[in-house]
Amino acid sequence: MPKIYIVAEIGCNHNGDFKLAKQMVDEAKIAGVDAVKFQTFKADQLISKYAPKAEYQIKVTGNEESQLDMTRKLELPYDEFIKLEEYAIEIGLDVFSTPFDFDSIDFLASRNQKVWKIPSGELLNLPYLEKIARLPIEGKKIVLSTGMATVEEIKLALKVFSEHGITPDNITILHCNTEYPTPFEDVNLNSIAGFKKTFSEYNIGFSDHSPGFYAGIASVPYGITFIEKHFTLDKNFEGPDHKASVTPDELKILCEGIRAVEKSLGSFEKLVTDSERKNKIVARKSIVAKCKIKKGEMFTVDNVMTKRPGNGISPMFWYDLLGKVAENDFDEDQLISHSEFSEQEV
Repeated sequence: MPKIYIVAEIGCNHNGDFKLAKQMVDEAKIAGVDAVKFQTFKADQLISKYAPKAEYQIKVTGNEESQLDMTRKLELPYDEFIKLEEYAIEIGLDVFSTPFDFDSIDFLASRNQKVWKIPSGELLNLPYLEKIARLPIEGKKIVLSTGMATVEEIKLALKVFSEHGITPDNITILHCNTEYPTPFEDVNLNSIAGFKKTFSEYNIGFSDHSPGFYAGIASVPYGITFIEKHFTLDKNFEGPDHKASVTPDELKILCEGIRAVEKSLGSFEKLVTDSERKNKIVARKSIVAKCKIKKGEMFTVDNVMTKRPGNGISPMFWYDLLGKVAENDFDEDQLISHSEFSEQEV
């Protein structure tokens, strides 16, 4: 099983503040992620002045300002993104950004970005999909988020990439629910197994918007290869996504949990591992003398019993031993030995 690629979705949780964004990159590195992801957009190209806020945005930021006005404050200038990109790479992180308009696609293409995350809201935006699909970038990877989408809609989006020569091995489909935060009863992790069956040629991942780190860690046994999680330094910051994001401490637990579960999965075969083999003698029992036994006496339930350690005759030979004659003297608690029982593994 390949190592899961963990992405801290900084998104627009920097609130347009370069210093805050840089601090978030540092905290993400400490937490143990593989990559940080931003969102690149020009608000006026992304949102109509008539566009309403989402319910979760109203709940968090109120309804006094429009979605457009709210989003303008979250823009990260291109030159500042370049500085953050260079810094993240310098400290050993991968970095990429989701574009939300054509100018931003062009900008990120000029940076030779390799990973192109398609947000759920753009899944059925044909001109947008085609523009990214046509980018002449060697080694281009597509990550497709599927919140709010049916299987048939996902297939429509995949068809666009297929028609432009992007093969399934270069596409990751993310199970996703577009509610911030997603109620646990709507997370539907079992659909990942359905994805792996329906889209068996593709990599499958998880874009997790549920509270905390539980669902993210629980998704590992489903065979995901990619996970992203929204990340903030403070859930009480002003902005639409902070409440549905994890803190640095939670992100660290998520990373540690994912890596621990990865190691714990093992194989379908029940094995005696090297780490436990040494404990067989200590934890298992052997047949021992219950009291002093003289040579020539018969072994009976009155003079033998089972006790640790497990390096004598296995209790699985209990009935085979009973009725045999002692070949030696035995003190109380001494391991019983007999010429007919030289191998004790059962």
